[in-house]
Amino acid sequence: MLNLPVADIMNDHPIKVRPDVSIRNTAHLLLRYRINGVLVVDPQSPEGLLGIFTTEDLMDIIGDVMDKGGQKIQALNVVAERPVSEFIDPVYPSLQKDDSALKALALLHKKGAVTIPVFDGKILVGVVGRHDIFNIALA
Repeated sequence: MLNLPVADIMNDHPIKVRPDVSIRNTAHLLLRYRINGVLVVDPQSPEGLLGIFTTEDLMDIIGDVMDKGGQKIQALNVVAERPVSEFIDPVYPSLQKDDSALKALALLHKKGAVTIPVFDGKILVGVVGRHDIFNIALA
């Protein structure tokens, strides 16, 4: 099963947001759809990926606020309105649609990724998450 191409196991309709979407709205998408990552895309090119915002990023933001003194609820509300683009890393692991599920598993392990975008050349065509790979690896 791990020799399957990621095109066979990827989600070809990933959740995407513009870089100006708030952390609050992005977090809502993560929770509503029970996913580990949202793709942040260039509004001029919906297929142009700027970065990925994950549940781990959300926990880091919350942790930073909670570690500071003062009005934690007020501070969370302030940070929740900031754009997601302020919190994404433009460097992320990626796959090509013909790459194997084994390569995806190796990236999950090596990079600690939770969501990996999948490309056909330079065009974003989908996303593979931990659960997709685990389902194949342990089937």
